[in-house]
Amino acid sequence: MSSTRNTSAAPRSYPWPSIAAALAFLVLLLVFPPFRFVRVGSEAPTAVFDPVAYAERFWAEELRPAAADAPALTPVVLAVRADPTDAADRYARKVGEGTTRYFFVRGAGRVIAVESSRLLLEVEEAPGAVVALRTGPVFGNTIRDGTGLLDLNDVPGLAEFNALSSELNRLAERDVLPVLRGAIEPGARVVFAGGAPAPESVGAGPLLVFVPVFAEVASP
Repeated sequence: MSSTRNTSAAPRSYPWPSIAAALAFLVLLLVFPPFRFVRVGSEAPTAVFDPVAYAERFWAEELRPAAADAPALTPVVLAVRADPTDAADRYARKVGEGTTRYFFVRGAGRVIAVESSRLLLEVEEAPGAVVALRTGPVFGNTIRDGTGLLDLNDVPGLAEFNALSSELNRLAERDVLPVLRGAIEPGARVVFAGGAPAPESVGAGPLLVFVPVFAEVASP
């Protein structure tokens, strides 16, 4: 009696889909490692804020165009003369949580007085309405905050924001004030754009005191 024993083995099956998935995962780990070792001191340096460069770029690329298209001076002056609070509500702006509001306008007037650090102008189309243009050293944040184009979040921090304000004041002194410090006589027509703090009340002096960011003078 003979018997036949089946000694042939069944074909071995490999889990190719699982192997392929594992290989793909390994490739991903190589390309996008979940962590990496960094030698202490080899991190890329953080960019340093340059207030001079920032102010120069802002002045040329944003402030000058804004000055050319600024709201008209005359309606603002007439509104301030009638009701300073209402004028501020309608035309002024402030930055962040600051308490000072600013006007930023463009207009023209005739020089009625030349003082040591400012010119007094009677505003065109607003007889008797007098504003002042600073011609002396510029302080404060009128230029930085007056346009509404800059925000504290634009720079790394408050110190940099204040440094930027100082640089903008320096540019006004360099580029604009010399135009107003020449041999200007009463009667000269001045076209200007600039910012001014919104007053809480109107006194005997100028209705507004502007820091100009643009000025042209025509002789009388």
